[in-house]
Amino acid sequence: MGNYKLALVIILSLSMGFGCSKKKEEAAELEKEMLGKPDTATAVMTQPATDTTPDVAAVPQEPEPSFMGAPAGSGYTVQVAGCEDRAYAEYLVEKYTARGYEPFVTTTTVEGQIYYRVRIGAFATLSEARALKIQLEDRYSVDAWIDYIQ
Repeated sequence: MGNYKLALVIILSLSMGFGCSKKKEEAAELEKEMLGKPDTATAVMTQPATDTTPDVAAVPQEPEPSFMGAPAGSGYTVQVAGCEDRAYAEYLVEKYTARGYEPFVTTTTVEGQIYYRVRIGAFATLSEARALKIQLEDRYSVDAWIDYIQ
């Protein structure tokens, strides 16, 4: 009975590995591309050891890049990523721009954490947004979803 369980575990492990191998390869390729880019993360400002409250006025505000913010008007958009790292969001904007799309980034704050949402398109109809979503999922194996912009 022990050999049966071992064989079952091996078969399940192999089947899961083969099913995820394409996503792993694409993730490895994206990671390799990211590692080739210079680090654009901002430096961390240090506070004196005696002061435990951050001085908000002392933190320099970065200018918002031109790709930040939703296009004017309302409609449907396709979100391809939501991430905590601004540099990664910028990287994705460059990547999708090179692929021929017009991405933009919006931000949202959840429990004090800023998230950068990388989105493509502003469509008047849901069917147009669905067509782009399907295209992105087929071409780039992303888990895209449709959102409504007001």
